[in-house]
Amino acid sequence: MRYRGETPDCSRGYEAWLLQEAKARNPLIRTYALAWGVPGWIGNGTFFSEDNIHYHVSWLKCIKERYDIDIDYMGLWNEMPWGDVWYVFDLASAIKDAELSTQLVLLDQASSTASADFLSLFRRDERFQELVAAVGLHYPCVSDPKLLDALEAHPHTRFWSSEELSTVADWGGAGCWGRMINQNYVRMKATSSIAWSLIWSVYPNLECFGNGLLYAYEPWSGHYEVMAPLWTSAHTTQFTKLGWNYLPVGDAAGLLPEGGTYVTIASSDLSDFTIVIETLTGRCMYHDGCFHTKTPQEVQHLEFQLSDNLTAAARGRDLEVWATNATHWFRRLEDLRVDPEGILRISMEVDAILTISTLHEATKQGQRASSPKDAPEIPQPAPFPLPFQEEFDAVELHRSPPFFADQGGTFEVVEDMDLVRGTRLNRVLQQQVLQVPIGWSGAAPEPLTLFGGTNWTDVDVEVSARFEGPTSGKFTPLQPFGHQTVLSLLEEGKKRSRKARYVGLCARVLRYTFFNTGGKPQGYCLQVTDDGLSAMWTLTASSEVVAAGALSDASKEKIARKGWLQLRLEVSKARIRALIDGETVSNIIDTSLPMGQVALNCGYHKCQFDNIKVLPSSKNVTSFLATTSRELLKMYSPVTFHYDARTCDPSPAQTPKRDDFTGFVGLAFVPQVPVRLAALGRMVLRGGPPVAAVHNVELLEVDGKQLRYLASAAVPTTPSQQVGIISTDEGFQYAELRESVLLEPGHKYVLASSEISGGDFFYDKAVVAEATEGVEILGPAYSNQSGWIFDSEPNLLFGPLNALLIPEAQTQQLFTPVADPEKAEKNAASAPALVMKSQESKATSRTAEASDAFPVPNEDEASTQWQVEVVEDQTLSALDLLSP
Repeated sequence: MRYRGETPDCSRGYEAWLLQEAKARNPLIRTYALAWGVPGWIGNGTFFSEDNIHYHVSWLKCIKERYDIDIDYMGLWNEMPWGDVWYVFDLASAIKDAELSTQLVLLDQASSTASADFLSLFRRDERFQELVAAVGLHYPCVSDPKLLDALEAHPHTRFWSSEELSTVADWGGAGCWGRMINQNYVRMKATSSIAWSLIWSVYPNLECFGNGLLYAYEPWSGHYEVMAPLWTSAHTTQFTKLGWNYLPVGDAAGLLPEGGTYVTIASSDLSDFTIVIETLTGRCMYHDGCFHTKTPQEVQHLEFQLSDNLTAAARGRDLEVWATNATHWFRRLEDLRVDPEGILRISMEVDAILTISTLHEATKQGQRASSPKDAPEIPQPAPFPLPFQEEFDAVELHRSPPFFADQGGTFEVVEDMDLVRGTRLNRVLQQQVLQVPIGWSGAAPEPLTLFGGTNWTDVDVEVSARFEGPTSGKFTPLQPFGHQTVLSLLEEGKKRSRKARYVGLCARVLRYTFFNTGGKPQGYCLQVTDDGLSAMWTLTASSEVVAAGALSDASKEKIARKGWLQLRLEVSKARIRALIDGETVSNIIDTSLPMGQVALNCGYHKCQFDNIKVLPSSKNVTSFLATTSRELLKMYSPVTFHYDARTCDPSPAQTPKRDDFTGFVGLAFVPQVPVRLAALGRMVLRGGPPVAAVHNVELLEVDGKQLRYLASAAVPTTPSQQVGIISTDEGFQYAELRESVLLEPGHKYVLASSEISGGDFFYDKAVVAEATEGVEILGPAYSNQSGWIFDSEPNLLFGPLNALLIPEAQTQQLFTPVADPEKAEKNAASAPALVMKSQESKATSRTAEASDAFPVPNEDEASTQWQVEVVEDQTLSALDLLSP
């Protein structure tokens, strides 16, 4: 219900679809609902209110009446305070009055301990005890004795780990998850462990990537991956049934002698049973996965003495044995039988999970009754299709179009009507939520929907966008539940109309974060804002304004007539061009966001979009470089991907920008073929005061244990009309050398730029680069007051810096033997020299901590770092190089 009094529509969103699909596959599956947030009209902004009781019960009734599905359990509010006592009693009463069977779960808190006020009430109030079907905690790791004592006195209420897993679905995540299922019972008597999430069907540049049992985030290709955590789940789920019970810790569950756990789960009459044994060592995101009390180190040869009842159940029967480790997932081993004394013997390796069961229905496909003869072939992965066009006319009304992922608000397809004639024109995408929700953790992100390839780079994207006021129909004033004030949607709309409205188009949305940011797209966004008095446009990069201005009179007139604006972004290399109604409003160079998706956004008001087109950029943004030279770095990226990271910080991660260092930063490299260098360059980064408007970029040669000065150039950090200065659409500024410099194969060179603390920015040493053919990057290099430091990290560098090379054919012609060796020796002797000396201690510079140094010609000396000191007066010091 998007406003008070609206007819409940539980078909919105994905939840009802998911419920139906789950029930179709397993009619006995249990269902559990938990709110993250609710609409803003509820309780006039108060979550625990009579409005919210009505809202939740209306949803339960809608699911039951429309889909004939009972929601078995319902929590209150995800990882938030559990509310007031009256709310729990009134909610339970309303559920009963609606003739629903849903039971309540409290607390859903992210803690290993239950809150003191809850425990106090639970101990003394029998009526409250009866209303709580289970106490759920998120990511518990250690037992809460007070909670277990309280539950021991009231066994009707169970203890659950009501959110668990939350880690990447690799083998480490699989080990963590399989271990937690066992350990949650052994340590805390938790009889349910709920994985967040079951299937990761989310774009990979969003938070908490891969926190699922399966991966399925390419709906355009149909590709999916069955990951290892699914199979550590199967060791419990394929060998148990509803109504089975965990047998007591100490009798049939506990710790293995040399590390690990075991549990026994049995039917109520003990005619069937399953033993799950694990020595898993994987890591989760929280608590490092609550490791074993004792870490398994070697194979354990185990004997289990079965009770008389379990011995009777197993006698004369083959017991299936299934095992999973890092290399073999869910493999059936040779069957076992108990001996006449009721003893089972099994060997358990380290970092594995094993199941012994009387059941004979498990399959690798996971289907109990039967297994298909030929497993379906998984579609191959494919990039998001480009070009992409969506006009919404073929999309079902009041549904989100394929591939669009709403991160705030709700974007649905509606009919665009001619209000005068009452006829349908076409279908458009409309943002439907008109009031800021009561968000989880106190935050409600602004409405935004994104789509497309996370690695899109050079694209031309355009969309028709317009503002649309509240629906013009008449509204009957509605009496709020539990409140005296009479409000209507129309009155709410009038209040909102006084606030600024905006519509926006974003490109290269590198990633989107909600946690700790409230929802800010990290991309280039062109936004039009109208506050009723003025209409403006802004261009932002990662939510930071980089350009702004007033709309043209023609565009303003369109807004006044509720007409369509044409928004367009052309992003090619570092060139970002923004257009409104065909007129270029901004044309900038920015290097901070090299790739990403497309997004649409607006405020909490109605706005509409239509005719989205995303084309590969057709603009050829090259300069004379393409024909006259090639670049030392042919590829560089300030972003890195860590999809196996146990964190909710999404990939890709941007390299930090820095302005806190005085000295030289750059890279070391070695040519494999002769090349001739004609210009030195540095990337220009947005942000920071231009304290040093010019950077000295130097080229040095490593000669034995010396650094020999070869060339330098003053490179400006702002656009310049100066002769010899070249600005490129890649975001580099180059300064041509008076004479080109020949670089010989096998020799080691250093390219470095002067930096000053508090000046403009450079990238820290996580920039990944690939050199042109015939050149190898040795790693980052920097110098401070202690001297030069080199790190042996191939293809990483600071800066980034670059250089223009004369084409290879010209280089070969220029590379001829020197006619006068004595003259060459004299020239070499007159060049400034830097002597390298061994340095034992680690560098204290904040720029980098040196790792292994790249090899120098004297291979006999083993050292991890080298320091350089000036030995000839002709060499300029770092401070001299920074002075005007």
